[in-house]
Amino acid sequence: MSYTNEDIRKASELFFHLLKNRILPANDILASQYYDNNEVREILNNMAEEGGLRIFGTRQNLHLVTEGENSVFATTYTHMRERYKKLYRKKHFYLANIIICVYLAEIDRGNNFSFRIEDAGISYYKLEEVITNTLDSWKKRSEEEDSFSKEFAIAIDEIHNLWSVEMSHSKEAKDGIGFSLSAQTRLGFINEALKPLEQENLIINLYRENRLIPRDELYERLENLYHGGDRYEEIMELIKFVREEPKDAKAIED
Repeated sequence: MSYTNEDIRKASELFFHLLKNRILPANDILASQYYDNNEVREILNNMAEEGGLRIFGTRQNLHLVTEGENSVFATTYTHMRERYKKLYRKKHFYLANIIICVYLAEIDRGNNFSFRIEDAGISYYKLEEVITNTLDSWKKRSEEEDSFSKEFAIAIDEIHNLWSVEMSHSKEAKDGIGFSLSAQTRLGFINEALKPLEQENLIINLYRENRLIPRDELYERLENLYHGGDRYEEIMELIKFVREEPKDAKAIED
């Protein structure tokens, strides 16, 4: 298929806009080129593929995301360390990834959009509790099952020690609103770990109100990228197992 210079210009303009912003409303004039112009859409998809990126559109938004490890835009620990200075070591990077997974597991109930987004928020203190329960459970399994850490590719001993021993409980902010954002504290590190989601406008971080609210765009990512993915489903099952443990224990007592 041959393309006109105008098609190439429009596709390039849209690509670099997406590269900077990652998400563009579907009703934006630039985004409409993707939905309405087959030539522009094909050029754009080819450009994305060459860079190890993927473009997908929903009714509300046009997304640009990284495909994976083979992408020139893939995020490594080194890249994250340069952008987020409080990820001091690789174990901080691993813990941050676990925190994101736990957060997603908490808001991805039922894998549907049947509830109001504003009702799907979670408090920092609740998230801290769930993270603690998850890591404690995984630590226990690791002690009981020699292959647990290796089988699920989770450095649980290192991560558990970082969270449970090295990080302290958070203190109230000096002005009495919110809490200390020090990455040496649990709540402060949660705030740091979720910054990639916040900076891509996937969540609303109301830390002074002690609340994290998912945006529609995050659910679009989950639906189009993660649901059905082997690694995502594997981690979600591990977290779900922890969530159901108290129920199982109670059933045995009864």
